[in-house]
Amino acid sequence: MKIRSGALSLLLSIALTSESVSAFGVAPNSRVQSSSSFVSRTPSIIHNARSQCALASMATSSSTRSPQNNKSAGMTMFGGAESGGITELKELTKAADASNPIVKTFRKQPTLLKISGYAAVPASFILGAVITPSRRAAATAVGSAITGVAGLIGKNRLDAATEAAAMPGIAQVIIDKGLDDPETPSLIAEVQETFGVQDEDFADMCSDIYKVYITGMIKTPITKTSELKELSSLRTVLKMDNLRVGEAHTKAAKDFSRQTSLFTPVEDLEDPDHPDRMSIDKFLFFSERIFHQGGETEEAFKYEMSRVAKAFDLSLRTAMDRVAEVAEPFYDRALQSARSKIDTGAVSADMLERARNTLGIDDSVARDMHIATFAEEVRSLLGKKSNDDDESEDSAEEVDEATMKFSDNAKEKLDLLAEVLNLETKDADYEISVEASPLFQAKALASMNDSIAGTISPDQAWSDMEARQKELLFNDDAMKDLLASLVMQTMGQPLEATMTFAKVNNEGATYDKLLEALEAKEAIISVLKNSDWEEFNDFEAKFFDPKSKSSACGFLEFADRLSLYRVFLKRSVSKSESGEELTEELYAKVKEVQGMLGLSDDDEASEFKKNFGPELQKSLATAMIEIMGDDFTPELVTNLKAISDKIIKDYKLPDSLVSEYAGPNYMRAVNIVNQNTPGGVPTTEQMEQLESLREYLKMTKEDTYTFHLEVFGSAYKSGVLEAMGSTGIIRPELKAPLNDLRDRLGVSEGACKTLFLEAVEEKMKPMVEWIILELERTMLTPKQLADKRQKDFGEDYFKTGKGADGKLGIGAEANIMTDCMNLIDFYCENNIPEKNEVGKKTVEKKVVEGDEEKTVSEEVPVFETTYPVTALGMSAVEPELAELLFRQYVVGGFTTQGKQGERYEAARDTFGGIIGLSKDKMQEITKSIGGTVYENYIGNSMRTKPSLDQQDMMFLANIQGKLGISSEASEKMLLDTQKKILSEEAEVVLNVDTAEAIKTFREKCNSMGMELEADIGLSKDRISRMFETEVTPSLLKGDITIESGDILSEIQDSLGMTPEEAETIFERIIDKRSKNAISTIKAELLRGRDENCVGPIERLVRFSQFVNGELDINVDEAIGWKIYNLYEAMDFSDQDLETVENNKELLKTALKVS
Repeated sequence: MKIRSGALSLLLSIALTSESVSAFGVAPNSRVQSSSSFVSRTPSIIHNARSQCALASMATSSSTRSPQNNKSAGMTMFGGAESGGITELKELTKAADASNPIVKTFRKQPTLLKISGYAAVPASFILGAVITPSRRAAATAVGSAITGVAGLIGKNRLDAATEAAAMPGIAQVIIDKGLDDPETPSLIAEVQETFGVQDEDFADMCSDIYKVYITGMIKTPITKTSELKELSSLRTVLKMDNLRVGEAHTKAAKDFSRQTSLFTPVEDLEDPDHPDRMSIDKFLFFSERIFHQGGETEEAFKYEMSRVAKAFDLSLRTAMDRVAEVAEPFYDRALQSARSKIDTGAVSADMLERARNTLGIDDSVARDMHIATFAEEVRSLLGKKSNDDDESEDSAEEVDEATMKFSDNAKEKLDLLAEVLNLETKDADYEISVEASPLFQAKALASMNDSIAGTISPDQAWSDMEARQKELLFNDDAMKDLLASLVMQTMGQPLEATMTFAKVNNEGATYDKLLEALEAKEAIISVLKNSDWEEFNDFEAKFFDPKSKSSACGFLEFADRLSLYRVFLKRSVSKSESGEELTEELYAKVKEVQGMLGLSDDDEASEFKKNFGPELQKSLATAMIEIMGDDFTPELVTNLKAISDKIIKDYKLPDSLVSEYAGPNYMRAVNIVNQNTPGGVPTTEQMEQLESLREYLKMTKEDTYTFHLEVFGSAYKSGVLEAMGSTGIIRPELKAPLNDLRDRLGVSEGACKTLFLEAVEEKMKPMVEWIILELERTMLTPKQLADKRQKDFGEDYFKTGKGADGKLGIGAEANIMTDCMNLIDFYCENNIPEKNEVGKKTVEKKVVEGDEEKTVSEEVPVFETTYPVTALGMSAVEPELAELLFRQYVVGGFTTQGKQGERYEAARDTFGGIIGLSKDKMQEITKSIGGTVYENYIGNSMRTKPSLDQQDMMFLANIQGKLGISSEASEKMLLDTQKKILSEEAEVVLNVDTAEAIKTFREKCNSMGMELEADIGLSKDRISRMFETEVTPSLLKGDITIESGDILSEIQDSLGMTPEEAETIFERIIDKRSKNAISTIKAELLRGRDENCVGPIERLVRFSQFVNGELDINVDEAIGWKIYNLYEAMDFSDQDLETVENNKELLKTALKVS
C-alpha cells in the first residue's frame, strides 16, 4: 500500500519527537522522500551495519553472565593490549549506531523483531512501538494517530532493520565474550535464530566480520604471533570453510590495497621499513598461515595465495618471500631463546618443531637457521665476537686468538644444543671446525715452522698441536684436512722461492733451495709420523700429486718442474768428487726431488737419457766398431764391457736405456758382416763376433732374430729354392744342410718356416697356373682362350654349351690328373700340410687283461689339417675356376678304375685343400657330381624297369664310396632323383591323358613308396584329373558298377585322395555323363532312331543306381515316358526280375515321371 508523500510528511511532522528523530535519523525540517525511495535505502543501511557492527542487547546479556571473565580472557589473548580486530569491531558498531538508529532500537528491543514477523499485527502498533520505545507506547496518542501510514513502513523496512541488526549482533558477542569463551559459538548461533537470518546470508555476515577483523589487525604494522591464534579462533567460532576464508582474505586484501594506494607512494611500499609495507607483509603472512592451517591442497593454496598476492600487484613467489621475511625473525628469536635456556632443559626439539609449524618455516630454511644459531653459539663459547656485535672503534679490544678455547663444559652444552636443533654430528663438527680452524691453523703452522727451523723437536711440535686440538674440540678428520692444507702451503713456499731463482738461471741458488725444500719435507714427515694416520704414509702421493692444482707442486707447470729437476740432477753430478758421477747419496736426493716435483719414472728416464745418454751411446758405438773389426779378441770384449758398465753405474742409467741403444748398434754390425760377405752367408768367425757383440749389448738371441732375418733372410730363401731343384721336392739328404744354414744365418725357426713357405709359393704358383691353362684349353674355344689371356675372362667355360655327355652324363675330357697329382706330391712330400690339434674325443677300444678281453674308453686328440699355402691364397686361380678344377678332379678320380683311381680318390680332400676350398665347398661339389650320377643312372634304369633292383643299389653304393658321400646324403640324393624322374614322367602321362597310362604311373609310384602330392609334387587338381581320366572309361563300359565299388576305393587310395574328395569327383562324373546320355537319347528320338537309344538308356540306368535315381537332368514328361517305355520294352530275360523292377523305379525317379 502506498500513500502520497504530502500525507506522509504531515503525519511525520506531527508524530516525530526528539526520540524518534534519533531513532530514524530524520530531523523535523528534513526533506521527506517517497515511500519507494525510502525503502531503496535499505541495502545501504545493511552495508553500513555490516561494516560497523553493534548489538547492545546481546552485550547486556553477555555482561550479566561473567564480565570479569571476559576481561581477563581478552588480556591473555592480546598480551595486555586490545586486539586491532576488536578495536575495529567496536568502531564499526559505534558507526552503525550513529548512522542507523533504527538498528540500535532493534538491538535494544529484539522482541520487536518477532512481533514484526506477524502480518496480522496492526501496523499502528508496530509503528507506535518503534517511535515510542517505552511501555507508554500503547497509550501514546501520536502512536495511534499514525495508523494510516502502516503501508508506508510495511514489513520491508522491518526486515532490512532486522538484517542490519544481526551482523552487529555477531560483532557484539565477539567483543563481549572474546574468542576463547566456549559459549561464543552458541551465542553467535542465537543471533542468527533471534533475527531469523537465512544460513547463506548469515555466512556472508560472518565472512564480513572476519574481513573487518583482519583489516583491523593489519592496521598495526607490528606482527604478533598471538594474532595468528586470534584469526584461527575467529575462523572457528564463525564456522567458516576454506572457500569463505579465501574469499574474505581476497576482499580484505583488495580493500586494503585500494586504500594504501590512494595515500602511499609506490616507492614507500617498496621500503621494508615503511608501516604500510609492513602491514601488507603482515597480511601476506597471516594469509599464508591461515590457508595452510585450513588443510588446503597444494593447488588450492597456490590459487588462494595467488589471489591475495595479485591484490597487492605481487607474484606468488614474491609474496612467499615476504612471508618468509615476516616469519623468520620470529623463529630466530625462538632459537636465540633456546640458546639462552639450553642449560635449563626448558627447551626441546619438539617445542621448536611446534614453533616452525605455527610460523610455517620451511625445513630447508629451518636447517640453515639452526646451523647459523649453532655457529653463533660456537663463536660465543670460544669468546669470539658475535656477527651482530658492533665493529666500531668504540668496541672492546680484540681478544687474543691464541688464548681462545672452549671451556670444560662447552662440549656438553654444544652436544645438547645440536640435539635440540636436530643437527647431525657431521654438521656440528663442521661448524666447530669452521670457527676453530683459524685458531688451530695458527698454532699448527707455528709449531711446524719451529720444527723445520729446529727450534723444537718434531715430537714437541706434534704434542703442541694435539693440545690445541683438544682445546678447540677439533676432530681428527678436520685436523687431517687442515694439516694437509698446511703441509701443501708450507712445502709450496720453498718451491715457489726456488722457481724464482730458476727463472733467472741461478742454478746454484736453485739447487740450494731444493735442498732446503727437502729438509723441510723431512721435518714435516717426522712431525706427521707421530699421528699414526695412514693417510700420511705415502707422503709424496698425498702432497705432491701434479694432477691436483691444490698440491704442493700443483701450481708449477710440467716444464717448470722438469727444469728444476734437470738443474738438480746436473748439479748433483757436478757436486761429486769426480764431477762425473752420481753417488748413491746424491742419487737418493735426486729421487726425493723427483717425488717432490711429482715426476714419473718415465720423466726421470727421459732426463737421464738426455743428459747422460749420449756418453753411453758413444761408448757402445765405439765398442761395436772394435768388436766387429779385424783385430778381435775375447779380452777386447771384457775391457770394453768394463768401460760401458762404469758409465752405466756412475750415472745410474736404467737397463731400458742400454736396450734402446743396443738394437741400432747390433743392426749396424749385421750390415757390416753382410757387406763383407759376397755370398750372403757369414763365416764362423763373423758369427762369433756377432755373438760376442750380442752378449756385450746384453741382448738375448731372440732379440737378434729380427736383424738377422732382415739381412740374411733372402739367403735362406735362395737356399730353399736351390734345394727344391727342378722337381720342387726337397730330397731328405738336403734337409739337414738347410737346418745348418738356418743356424749359420741366425734366423729363427719361425722366420725360416715363413721363408720356406714363400719359396713354396714361388714354386707352386707356376704349377697351378699350368694346370688352369690346360683346363681352359680343353674347355674353351681358341678364341675364348685368346680373349681370356688378353683381358676378358669370359662367362662360358664350355665349348658348345651342350649338356655333359659320357656314360653317366659327367664328361671328363680334360686330362689334367697327372699334373694335379704332381702338385699333390710336391705339397705333401715337402711336408707343407700342418696338423693341428683342435680338441679331444672319446673312443672305445678292446684290451686284453689276463685272459679277458675288455672294452675301455680312451680320450684321444682330434686333429685338423690346414694348408698354409693355397692356390686361392696366392691369387693363382679365380674362385670359379678353382671350383671347376676340383670338380674335374673328382670326376677324373671317379671315372678312373684300379689303383690309380683309388689314389685319386684318397688325395681328393688334399687337392681341395691345396686349391684353398673349404670342407663345405668340397662336399657341395662332390654332392653335386653324385647327384648328376645318381640322376642319370637311375633315369636309365627306370626307363627299362619299374624299380631299382639289388644290382642297381650295389652300383649306387659303390658310387657313394668313391665320392665319399655319407649314407644320409646318399639316401636323400636317391629319393630326390626318383622324385625328379617321376615328376617329369607325370608331365608326360598327363599330356597323354589315357586311363591305362595313368594306372601304370600310379602303380609305379605306389611300388616305389612315392605319394603323388607329397613326394612327386602334383597338385590336387591334377590328381583329380587323373582320377576322372581313369574312372570314366570303366564307368562307361560298365566295368564300374554299384557292386564293384572296391575298384573306386583302390584308385582313390592309390592316388592319395580322401573318400570325400573321390566321392565329390565321382558325382561330378555321374552328372556329366548323365547329361551326355540324355542329350544323345533326345537326338536319336528326334531322328526316329529308337534302336540307337538302348545303350544310352542302359548307361542312364547304371548311373541312377549310384545316386538312387537322383540325377541332375531335365526331361519333359512326354520324353521321359517315351524313354521309360523304350526301357520297359527291352529284353530282360537274362536278368533277375527284382533287379529289373528296381531299375525301372530308379529310371522313373531320374526321369521325374510317375
